[in-house]
Amino acid sequence: VQNVIEPLFLFVCFCFFKEEQHQRELSLLRKRLEELETTQRKQLQDLGPPREYMMAGAYRDLAQTKVTGESNAQSEDAK
Repeated sequence: VQNVIEPLFLFVCFCFFKEEQHQRELSLLRKRLEELETTQRKQLQDLGPPREYMMAGAYRDLAQTKVTGESNAQSEDAK
């Protein structure tokens, strides 16, 4: 009976050891992922708004300038 229990006990201990090792690795990976996500968010903030928003804003500003410029030209013609 003892010949069977000792290898079984060692196997169970080994399994627990491997599980603890696995959990530590998962914890380190989660921490690293959080660090990478934080770095990515910071880099995106440093870059500013996405390009399509910037382009839309530029077109909107151009359209406003054109309309305002035409309005100013019409009001000067009226003088």
